[in-house]
Amino acid sequence: MSVTSAPVSDQGPEGLEPPFSPTLVEEMLGQLDRTIRAHLLYLNNHNNPSYVRSLEQARSAFAALWAATDAITLLVTDVALFWYGRRVFEEPTKATDSLPWMLFKDGLRELTLRQGFEERELSDFLAIIPRVRRGPSSQDDILTLFWEAEFTALQYRYVEVSDEEGETLETSPQPGKWPKGDGTPAEDPKNAITEARAEMAEVADAVADDGTGEGEGAAQDPRRAGIVRMEDFDSTLYFLDPKEVEYLRQETMREYAVDLRQVVLDSLLDIFEFQLDPLVRAEVLSHLEALMLHLLSAGQFTNVAYLLRESTLTLERAREVQPETKERLGSLAARLSEPAALEQLLEAMDVAPTLPSPADLNELFVQLHPSALATIFAWLPRTQNNGLRPLLEGAATRIAESATGELVKLIANPSLDVALEAIRRCGAMRTAAGVPAMSRVLDQGERELRLAAVSSLSDIGSPGALQAMERALQDGDRDVRVVVARALMTRQHRPALVKVEAVVKGKDIQKADRTERLVFFELYGTLCGDAGIPFLDGLLTAKGGLFARKEDPEMRACAAVALGRVGSAAARDALQRADGDKEVIVRNAVARALRGGAQ
Repeated sequence: MSVTSAPVSDQGPEGLEPPFSPTLVEEMLGQLDRTIRAHLLYLNNHNNPSYVRSLEQARSAFAALWAATDAITLLVTDVALFWYGRRVFEEPTKATDSLPWMLFKDGLRELTLRQGFEERELSDFLAIIPRVRRGPSSQDDILTLFWEAEFTALQYRYVEVSDEEGETLETSPQPGKWPKGDGTPAEDPKNAITEARAEMAEVADAVADDGTGEGEGAAQDPRRAGIVRMEDFDSTLYFLDPKEVEYLRQETMREYAVDLRQVVLDSLLDIFEFQLDPLVRAEVLSHLEALMLHLLSAGQFTNVAYLLRESTLTLERAREVQPETKERLGSLAARLSEPAALEQLLEAMDVAPTLPSPADLNELFVQLHPSALATIFAWLPRTQNNGLRPLLEGAATRIAESATGELVKLIANPSLDVALEAIRRCGAMRTAAGVPAMSRVLDQGERELRLAAVSSLSDIGSPGALQAMERALQDGDRDVRVVVARALMTRQHRPALVKVEAVVKGKDIQKADRTERLVFFELYGTLCGDAGIPFLDGLLTAKGGLFARKEDPEMRACAAVALGRVGSAAARDALQRADGDKEVIVRNAVARALRGGAQ
């Protein structure tokens, strides 16, 4: 039916003054409207500072209101909201983004907000708004979305707009007047109870004073036709005892706690398992695919995970399943793991103001196939949602541990982020299978990848990994050479001595900066033992004579550091001979080397 706004006098408890100033309600609704508009404006970026500030201002407005009351009931018309007969919010036109019109057009006529709404349910309320403002073509109505959200601090009453009789339907008992289908206000339940009690008292008085002489007995039993009392029934043969009442209460609560979505999924999967007709199974598959999309869009990730898990078990039990049907049902998880689908899902989670529980998301991520690993690796450095990041990290670890082949393959991925994450994971997991791929990275990969490969190869520490690192001692990038030298020194990889000796005795070391010289001499001292003392002693000790070649003081200081790394008695004797050298840098290096050897 078509419902228009009722007169103002019918929009609240007639003749009653508000218990506090309507300004608090007006300010709250005004700020709520501004927050809704900010939500629509920053729909894809809820981390925007303006949106976050608007959300906090809305919560502050609710807090000011709850200082005066713990609940408010608003009557809804097509262009305004009323409270105690006062117009507390108004939109002059029925615009698609008008708050009164969005509530009114689907039949909602009364809205009750209770204390705590702004903390627990405001975000869910805001998420519903974009889905109902799309106009007449939208398949979503606000009553269905409110029902799915299972609000507790938000209650509502509505009329069935398609019912020409205007029958009133209500979701839960609520105080306040409720417009009937004909536009007249129904009775307040509290007033009805008060009037009934008053009427009973009047009947008792009337019977006591009717002059029949039986007033006293009638006053003791003021029952009359139409009045029902519980005492009339609680002693009958079939009345429930307290244990039975408690049993019914518990069973009712258990029934309401059942997730009907899983019941529907179980029913469809049972039909698929026991009905051998290919046409029936094809129809069931169509319903399951549609339900999966609906559950994903509604954020019901636990139910999606349940569907993927149970579909695998159903395929194992079902008989005479055609190959194409088996492939179609078995590919549900694979389709979710495809880059396009998974990227869209992760993007929606990343911008969502609130995430489902970690348990729900973990249930979903467990069902992902190894092919999802590249998409997850690509999203890890991009995500801005601090709640989503640890869940993605956990999912990546689980998939990488169960599918090392996929992990190693991603080292050669053209995406720098994906390849970097794959290299780091191989190192963290000590995956020796990744050594050949990382060895190829050291030969031809980008600088950042080569640095990451050196670190991971050092963590793996296998002979093959250390042998691959040796080749990088001649890398064209100074930082890579330094990282390799330090890693080999930590591992004390003696097979690298030949290449290290060629570096410290070559001419290119003269062109290296101080850090690179020092790290290579330290590596040489770590690996050479007493066999390298003659070379280091000759480099450290200043040669006499007019035509003797003068060594660079920094090179001599590096030789002193290397002798300190050798640490033997012969090395210490060589250092003591150079103690007191006239070059300050050499003298200091010798002193530090001697102290280090003493320790």
